[in-house]
Amino acid sequence: MKTRLKQAAGRVWKDICKYKVLGIVLVVYYFVTELVFSAFCPSVIFTGFPCPGCGMTRAFLFLLTGQFARAWNINPMIYGFAVFAVYAGIQRYLLGKKVKGWKTILVVLVVALSGVYTYRMYHFFPNKPPMTFTGGSLFERLLPEYGTIIRKFIY
Repeated sequence: MKTRLKQAAGRVWKDICKYKVLGIVLVVYYFVTELVFSAFCPSVIFTGFPCPGCGMTRAFLFLLTGQFARAWNINPMIYGFAVFAVYAGIQRYLLGKKVKGWKTILVVLVVALSGVYTYRMYHFFPNKPPMTFTGGSLFERLLPEYGTIIRKFIY
């Protein structure tokens, strides 16, 4: 058992080293976008509209803290991605195997995410967070009429 955990830790460390530049870029992106735009999502930054993954970070944090209903209400697709992450983690790190079918699984999850997004935009936008319009987007800053037109259309 100790050997298996040691091997798993070695695989995790190897992946951290392999993808450290990506990690650094994401951390820098996070701080810059939060500082400049008070948002992380490119869709919100550019257009003010929520993206299909809107709320996933908050839902993940709620899931980790045992607030399962809140996670579901923020973005129910967190459960599909969490199950996939556990499956992939067990395969890759504990068993040392390739994650079989990962591309297919991710395509199915993204298609489902798009379906959930469409449903949420139809039923909840723009009045129920996280499915709300955020003012101050780049489009609105560059084209002042943009915000006026969008607000007339959605409210």
